[in-house]
Amino acid sequence: MKKKEAIDYCINLAKNAIENDIRPNPFVGAIIVNQADEVIGEGFHQKLGGPHAEVYAIEQALQNTTDLSQSTLYVSLEPCSHFGKTPPCADLIIRHKIKKVVIASLDPNPKVASVENLIAAGVEVEVINDSTASLLNARFFTNQLKKRPYYILKLASTIDGKIADYAKNSQWISNADSRQYVHDHLRSNVDAILTSYKTVIQDQASLTIRNIKGDIQETNVIIIDKNLELLEKQYENLPIFYPRSASKIILITAKAPSIQLPENIKCITGIFDEQGLLFSSVSESLLEMGYYKILTEGGIQLNSSMIHQNIADELYWFIAPSILNDVNGIPMLGLDEFRGLDKKVQLSLIETKVIDQDVLLHYHFE
Repeated sequence: MKKKEAIDYCINLAKNAIENDIRPNPFVGAIIVNQADEVIGEGFHQKLGGPHAEVYAIEQALQNTTDLSQSTLYVSLEPCSHFGKTPPCADLIIRHKIKKVVIASLDPNPKVASVENLIAAGVEVEVINDSTASLLNARFFTNQLKKRPYYILKLASTIDGKIADYAKNSQWISNADSRQYVHDHLRSNVDAILTSYKTVIQDQASLTIRNIKGDIQETNVIIIDKNLELLEKQYENLPIFYPRSASKIILITAKAPSIQLPENIKCITGIFDEQGLLFSSVSESLLEMGYYKILTEGGIQLNSSMIHQNIADELYWFIAPSILNDVNGIPMLGLDEFRGLDKKVQLSLIETKVIDQDVLLHYHFE
C-alpha cells in the first residue's frame, strides 16, 4: 500500500463517524500496516468520550499479531498526547513499540505534542500535511485556531440572485426537495441556527428540524436582536417561541434585558456598529457555550456582514430555475459601498448537486 493510498484509507475511515456523535472532537481514522504493507488493524473515532481511532486500530492489530515493532501506523490527525476524556494515544503507540507513525495533518490544539514525544521515544515520524485531511476537520481547526464557531452560510435564490421579491415575499424560491435537504443535512448537523429578528418576524419562522416523515425536532436558535424587539408583547406568539424541552434561544443584544427571562431564553451582549453586529464580540462566548458549528439563515444584511467580516466558513447556495428580473427584488448579498475587484472574496468549490431542478453549489471560503 502506497503512502497516499494509506492516508486516503484513513480519511475515508474517519468519514464513517457521525459528526453529532463526536463534536467538538475531530474526525480521525487510523490503520496499522505490517512489513508486507497489509492492513492488520483499523479504526475511527466514533463517539465523544469513547476510544480514539488509534486505539481501535491497535486493538484490532493485536488480534492478528503480538508484535507491532515493525509496523507502521497511518493516522489522519496527529495522535493526542495529553489526558482528556481518554488516555494519550501517543503513550499507547510508544508502549506497543510501533516503528513508524505517518500523520496526515497536525493537531492545532496547543496541548498536543505527539510528534516530539514519539521522536523522543525512538519512533520514526513523518508528517504529510494532506489538504484533504485538513479540510475534513475544517470545523475543528477553526474552533481551535480562531477560537470561534464554524459558520455555514445557507442561501436560496433565483438565478439572478434574488432571495425575495420587492414586497419581501420569499416562500418558496427553492423546491421542496432542496428544503428537505436543508433539514436532513444542514440543520440536523449543527449546534444552532443563526438568524436575525427581522427574519424571524418576516418568515414567521420556527427554525425546527422536520424529517422526511414530517416529525419535528427542536433546535437551538441564535437571534441577533440589538434592541430586544422580540421580547415585546406583540411578538410573544411568534412560532419561534414554541414550548422547548431541551433547546434554547440565544438573543444577541446591545443591552441587558430589564425583565426576567424564561429558562430557555438567554441573552448575551455584543458590540454593534452602523452595519450591525461585530461577530468578534460574541464568537468566543458562543464557542464557550458549546456552539461549535452554526448554520446561518438570514437576509441580505446578515449574509453580507458575515462575508465582510470574514466570518463565514462554508456556503451552501441553492439556485432555483427562475429569474425575477426586477431591480427592486431583494438581493442575497451586497454592501452599500463601492468595491473593486481587488476586494472580491474567493471561494473553493467543494461539490455541485442537482436537486430536482434546483442547483446546489457548495463552497469553502478561502
